Amino acid sequence: MPDPYAPRPRARLADGELWGVPVKMHWIDAEGQAAPPASLLRGAWAQVAEGLPDAMAREGGAEGAAFCILHRGHDGIWLLMDWWAHGDILCQRLARADPGYNVFDWVDDRPLMACLWELEVIAQERQAYIDHMMRPHPNRAAWLAA
Repeated sequence: MPDPYAPRPRARLADGELWGVPVKMHWIDAEGQAAPPASLLRGAWAQVAEGLPDAMAREGGAEGAAFCILHRGHDGIWLLMDWWAHGDILCQRLARADPGYNVFDWVDDRPLMACLWELEVIAQERQAYIDHMMRPHPNRAAWLAA
């Protein structure tokens, strides 16, 4: 049985860009830290650069809007790489690192999606996408700022 729910600190980290696609980075931490260690963040961005552009190209229809969630939980460090495609479909790649490590392994061959803390960020990103991108004149700058 999991522990009872308790909110976890969340933070929006500096955005990145991969091949012209802006990528938001979010942080969630079960240990309560406001930001990840620099080595962990570097490892996460390396994993994003390795897997996200190819996945976006394979799927096609990318809308040029992506976000990641780096989540240090009690049993591991999760990296969700999400992007919008085909106008209104959220796509995802998933990777995990063992606690204390900065190297991620792909786990998107498993039927995992997101935990309840990550779903809070996904809901926020969904609303930002609706508000700023699903308009007659999408506003990427407003989406990034949201």
